[in-house]
Amino acid sequence: MRRILLPILLIVLAAPALAQDAADWRFGGDAYLAGRNVTLAGDAVQDLFIAGDKVTARADIEGTAHMAGRYVTLESRVGQNFYGVGMAVEVDGTVAGNVTAAGDSVIVSEPVSGNLRATGSSVDITAPVAGNAILGGEHVTLDATVGGDLALAAANVDWGDGARVAGEVHIYADDPSSIEVPSSVAGSDRVILHEMGEWDDVDGMPSVDRPGFFQRLTGWLGGVLVVGVLGTIFAAVAPGYLAGLRERALSRPLRTGAVGFVGLSALVGSVVFLAMTGIGIVLVPVSIIAAVLLGILGYVIGAYAIGVWAFGMAGRGMPDSTGDRAIAAFAGAAIGALIGLIPWLGWLAVMAIFLVGAGALVARIMKLGVADMA
Repeated sequence: MRRILLPILLIVLAAPALAQDAADWRFGGDAYLAGRNVTLAGDAVQDLFIAGDKVTARADIEGTAHMAGRYVTLESRVGQNFYGVGMAVEVDGTVAGNVTAAGDSVIVSEPVSGNLRATGSSVDITAPVAGNAILGGEHVTLDATVGGDLALAAANVDWGDGARVAGEVHIYADDPSSIEVPSSVAGSDRVILHEMGEWDDVDGMPSVDRPGFFQRLTGWLGGVLVVGVLGTIFAAVAPGYLAGLRERALSRPLRTGAVGFVGLSALVGSVVFLAMTGIGIVLVPVSIIAAVLLGILGYVIGAYAIGVWAFGMAGRGMPDSTGDRAIAAFAGAAIGALIGLIPWLGWLAVMAIFLVGAGALVARIMKLGVADMA
């Protein structure tokens, strides 16, 4: 889940740059791109982070690809894993690792050497999957070989002539018996039917053991890394925009936090209002997603503001280069994570951080100056 969330965050962080030309930042062999229509071309890169309206990868990616946009297209080879989210996601390049994709439409037309996880309104798989496959959607088409097990949750399924499953086929549906699995796909002894309620336990682990110390430490460090990287990307793509948000957050933290609370409350409240109107119920998911993303983005902005404050307290002044901004982003992420570990009060402090950050963003969007919030 953390992996699939990353591309979603990237597209939100890229929003200030969508009205500008594409931003392309290369660091340590990795590529960070954002803009309206963005294409990765030329020499191969290690890892790719790309977000925008229409994003395309045509250069080889030796490591992992993270892609988010309205239209996401992979046309090159990926040496490790692929993570894609958007309205339309097309995997037209070979992937040596796993593929995780989510969108209204998901198409996989080139071989996947690892596992495949795809969910959407329409899911179309026409290339072989060497590992296991988890497919969920309103309409799923499988016309390829799955080398491992298949978990399938769909209202409608089209089995192509090339559909084959070497392992077990697990069908999840309100009426599992309504989904027919041809004998050419898998023998009846390898088809297992489940109620839709069991879909949440598709990994076979309905209960989760309490994580150990090293697992918790890894999770903590992973959180710091994700927030730090996102803050760095935001600072590199739109330094002036982020500087304005940081100034708002630090100059009037209490009032800015109140604006964030009002903005978040308005989005949450709109869910009830839209549902009451009947016809507006189709917009309820938009309000829910907007509220979640405002909170997440607010935390990144708030953590960066804390990092800049710590940067100044250390006698280094305001960060004026990408390297300094990266240090501030990671420092803020680490401080925020440490604050979150405080018993009882930590979660309140974390909430304050994302409310202040969200308030700065809401105030900027609503064109409210610092004087207007006084």
